[in-house]
Amino acid sequence: MPESRELARSWQGVLGRLELELNPHNFATWLRGTRASGIDGQRLVVEAASEMACDWLYQRLRVVVERAAAQVFGPGVSVEFVPQGTRAPAAAPADEPPPPRGRGPILGMVNCSNSFEEYQAAEGNLLALQACQSLVDEESYRVSPVVIFGAPGMGKTHLLHAVACRAAENGRAVACLSAEEFANRFLTALRDRRAEEFKAAVRAVDLLVIDDLQQLIGKPGTQEELVYTMEAVQNAGGHVVIASERHPLELNLPERLESRLVAGIVTRVEPFRIAERRAFIERVARRARTSLPGWAADRIAGCEVASVRVLLGAVHAAVALERNGMLETGRLDLELSRVALAEASAGGIGERELLERIAAHYRVSLDEMAGRTRRAGVTEARAVAVALLHARGRSLNQVGALLGGRDKSTVSGLAARGRDLLDGEPGLRALAV
Repeated sequence: MPESRELARSWQGVLGRLELELNPHNFATWLRGTRASGIDGQRLVVEAASEMACDWLYQRLRVVVERAAAQVFGPGVSVEFVPQGTRAPAAAPADEPPPPRGRGPILGMVNCSNSFEEYQAAEGNLLALQACQSLVDEESYRVSPVVIFGAPGMGKTHLLHAVACRAAENGRAVACLSAEEFANRFLTALRDRRAEEFKAAVRAVDLLVIDDLQQLIGKPGTQEELVYTMEAVQNAGGHVVIASERHPLELNLPERLESRLVAGIVTRVEPFRIAERRAFIERVARRARTSLPGWAADRIAGCEVASVRVLLGAVHAAVALERNGMLETGRLDLELSRVALAEASAGGIGERELLERIAAHYRVSLDEMAGRTRRAGVTEARAVAVALLHARGRSLNQVGALLGGRDKSTVSGLAARGRDLLDGEPGLRALAV
């Protein structure tokens, strides 16, 4: 018993030194209430509140704690953190390496099937990929925060989950949340008077991952909390990765948050180029244990869709046709036109509505416009559609993808005929308004 009292007094001496040295919030959250449960030679066993607290102390404060402990217990003392109530383990032989670190705690959800290995590097995403990989590479120069922005379906979330999963595998504490989930958790904590608990949990992580930053527009309280959270994580040596559909400076965020976001790496993810689309198609087909004919892969790669998700949908459609012995030009072109129309509709740019209006005006169907029929009403509708889409800024290749995978020379001829029809019947232009 006297030995236990002496150990407790010595540990209180260590805590007194740490309280003067550390940030008050960190000391109160992670060290206040800890107790020394045993000492074996130069190994001091300290009980902390939870497994997560042990991980945090081990990764963030172990060096500081051991330095303070050395002033009380003598030089060379090492500190081992264990959850409360854990029996002090027997000493390991001096020549035996320490056991490997386990998986780090995760706040939120991480889909580890979205790995770096499954992510296709391309010219338009290489900086984003390398910036994320550097955060989990012990020997890389790390820049934080990393902000990735771009249109929906470009693979931003894939990268965020890849870096979060790798960090957790390396034993680091991770928070991986959408901006909406971050806001909901924060507001719920405020309502339930558990704000300090929320702050302690999310600010203690080694890696903070926030998706869909644009969801915080118009939420000043949550924006301010994100600033404080980023500061706490980075001041403790952690890192931040954020994804957004738009550049941070285009979101009308508070200057304090803007300045922190742009202080690191801000990089846009761009669509695949045609050779990259071809490589992606072949990779997806191999993963599905299917070999697509070269002509089919070329036809899909010729569709200038921006979204990786939309491109993936086109490959899946082709694979399904191939497996059922139905893969031929007409069917594939019809599927590609549907995929392209879906992208146009999802993008909110009105192409689908425009095509529906043209089809209704000429009393034809969208499938007929994308198909190969040369019936008079259909060919006129097709030509007007090409002319109006081209006038909206779509390239001839993009228009061809929207209308059955037609080649550029064919679409060019249709555009000329469509312009003649529009000049002859000016009222047709009202369909595009």
